[in-house]
Amino acid sequence: MSGGQLVFDLPLTPGMGREDFFETPANRQALAMVERWPIGDERSPLLIIHGPPGSGKTHLSEIWRARTGALKAAPEDILTANLPALLGGGHLVVEDMQAGGFDETALFHLINLAREQRAWVLLTAAAPAAQWPVTLPDLKSRLAAAMVAEITAPDDELLRAVLVKLFTDRQLRVKEEVIAYLLRRMERSLAAARALVALIDHAALQRKAEITRPFVARLLKEKGLT
Repeated sequence: MSGGQLVFDLPLTPGMGREDFFETPANRQALAMVERWPIGDERSPLLIIHGPPGSGKTHLSEIWRARTGALKAAPEDILTANLPALLGGGHLVVEDMQAGGFDETALFHLINLAREQRAWVLLTAAAPAAQWPVTLPDLKSRLAAAMVAEITAPDDELLRAVLVKLFTDRQLRVKEEVIAYLLRRMERSLAAARALVALIDHAALQRKAEITRPFVARLLKEKGLT
């Protein structure tokens, strides 16, 4: 490849420990919940964390799994035949509940079984449970009784922390002036932050360039992002 470096898109392994999580007003309620839940006197065995894509729901669920030893499953795994195995570890995390179909009757029975066994179930979703396409009245009632933690739209503090973490996950150290420059110009979403860091990393590798403010400014102008 002339004029640049051959770039391989290697899989990243982001840090998912509590020490890797940046607390801000946007996620403080959800973080406090996963660090202390369950207390033991809850009416429901269910906690639902909802927030925008890329807002840290998976990271929070991994913090809770580290605390509790919970198993992890996908929505399509919630089938009546699977219920004993899903709660075999005592607790369970299911992510992206609204992303695909799930068996409503099986989820209803999962919640009931968790309550009987004193097990705990954490669900994550982009939208509140009231907006999920649920038609079974009994399941709606169970979801309405759940504990809920919301991650709100990202503020500057969270976006700054996410940019730093995304660069760090790629073993990149960038100066504060680069972060500040991006914050003033980027779309206010965590998905945009991920795409932007990936773009900058790829371009810097390809061009064998240091990630500086002038480099980022030129790149964003080239891509029509300024």
